[in-house]
Amino acid sequence: MSLTITDCRATPSSITVFFSDAVDQTPNGSTSAVNPTLYTIYPVGPQLSTANASITYDALHRAALITLTGPPAPLKKGDWILITVTGVALASNVGHSATGTKGLTTGVQINGGDRVSEEARSATKAAEDAVSYPLLTQQVSFPSAGGGPTTGITAGGRGASLDSTAAMAVTNVLGWKVNNADPKGFIGAITQAFTLNEVEGHTEAAWNPRTYAVQTDLGGGMTGAQASLYMRAKDAVQQSQQSLDGLYPLDPDADPEYVKALREMAKSQMNEILTQFGSVGGPSILRVNTYFDILLGQSHGHTEFDPDKVRGTLGLLRETFGIYFRNNPFSNSIEDEQDITNFRVISDYMTSLLQSWTSNREFFELGAHKPAFFGTQLVLLSRQLSVIGDTVNEVRFAMDSVFIGPAERQSVLLEFGDPHIPPMFIEDILQEIQDFASNEAPRLLQDGGKISVTNNILPVMENFKRLVDLAHSPTNRVPDGYYTVRVKRSLDDLRDQLVALMALAGQVKQRIPPPVQHPEVRLKVEACHVSPASPTAGSQARVTIFGFDFWPGIQVRFIPEGAAPPLHVHERITILNENLMIAEITVPSAVAVDMYDVEVVNPDGSHDKLTNGLTVNVS
Repeated sequence: MSLTITDCRATPSSITVFFSDAVDQTPNGSTSAVNPTLYTIYPVGPQLSTANASITYDALHRAALITLTGPPAPLKKGDWILITVTGVALASNVGHSATGTKGLTTGVQINGGDRVSEEARSATKAAEDAVSYPLLTQQVSFPSAGGGPTTGITAGGRGASLDSTAAMAVTNVLGWKVNNADPKGFIGAITQAFTLNEVEGHTEAAWNPRTYAVQTDLGGGMTGAQASLYMRAKDAVQQSQQSLDGLYPLDPDADPEYVKALREMAKSQMNEILTQFGSVGGPSILRVNTYFDILLGQSHGHTEFDPDKVRGTLGLLRETFGIYFRNNPFSNSIEDEQDITNFRVISDYMTSLLQSWTSNREFFELGAHKPAFFGTQLVLLSRQLSVIGDTVNEVRFAMDSVFIGPAERQSVLLEFGDPHIPPMFIEDILQEIQDFASNEAPRLLQDGGKISVTNNILPVMENFKRLVDLAHSPTNRVPDGYYTVRVKRSLDDLRDQLVALMALAGQVKQRIPPPVQHPEVRLKVEACHVSPASPTAGSQARVTIFGFDFWPGIQVRFIPEGAAPPLHVHERITILNENLMIAEITVPSAVAVDMYDVEVVNPDGSHDKLTNGLTVNVS
């Protein structure tokens, strides 16, 4: 893939260079687009230095903004300059220049009339489009010609079928989108939505309202840090509220209305924290922090564990009830001390829960490079896949409004000028993206798990993003309505949604683990034991050899230093196992060398030796 400069804009104090592809943006990188040494500017006059320039990179628009030093402004309005970029690498191939040996050069006028005229032309074209095409106030209908439905959603009310109304009601009650292929998800949703209690010999079900309906078909739910927090919070809130119900004021002057109000406020805040921890898709960090701050007077940083110093609603309740421990003039009996103990139990439950939240909060921070648990992330992925499906219909709707209807979309061919991407019909592009978001991606996530993200979903989404980028400016002639701003912006929105899905998927990607490499056992001589220790010339000796990978048919040689002939085994070799063998030798009567290397050779030719493994007494 070759890198090009697609556009360049300049003001007296800054220059913006737009690249055709995503480029390296590594800080201080030798091939990074934010490296000032890779840019050369030639104004009318001496060469302008970029040594002290500040460069930032906009990944969304693939643009490098070069801010020049001043005042006064280094450039003048109306001047023409040349910018040469050398050594910048693609983001997919960091460290390898993509600008060629001569670099990339482009010219631009400072606040030039060319840009002004271009803006004027854009404004004129937008006005012409607004007159030529209808406003988007109602759906444009076409005869059915395939290509999928245009946008038109009926949610309840007149025209909604009884089935859809019932499905919506179940979704709202359970906080889970009905999916016939996911019975486990349905049981899990019912378990979370209702609490069963035995009351006087019969079972009563209490509904736990969800803060929103979870739109997921992927079976996502609470796992990892969220499941741990939710189970702890459920137990802590239940025990704390039971203790709250039993609290009574020790201060005889406590206002009964304040007593009731503070108790109900504390219960409500605990319930909100529990509700957030149980929100499928992850709790809202802002709301949890807010409620901990209201309840305990602290949401981050140092956690105050002393019940006599806790602030917030619990602190007001302590002061109003008069149930602090140290120097309390109202505590006189065992019952009073039990009342204080109950408050300390509540405080300990909530402060411990806050500390658990602080330790696990990072797992709920949204961002492309934040760690995430797969169960929680599935909910976000499901939502984003639904958004992509809706966005594809919005692209169709925009094209409908400029008279590129379903039938025409199936016949208008887009050529891209990229040898790796063949021409495609407009509707084929949209249908492929929608089918992948609606069917293939959910199936891959359910069946393939995290590995499918790295090996299938991300590569496909990258190709779709590239395809939508190229679809902005086809190299062949297409209907005039295709060039309108509304169609371009709908394509921009589709690309942005694809990028958002890639960011979510990237948080849970996992490569296929490589096969376990078992070390290959190779022939090895570790040690020798000679009996007798130093045989004499003409005597027999028994050499026990220790090592690895001894095969039947192995040979043993005793190699002296220099040109002396080796000793030969005259009797036999006995292999006891692959790690132990015995060689019986006869030392020649005329031997002049006292040190020998012990060499063993397997039938396959592999060999090894032990230096100075045999000593002969030649005296």
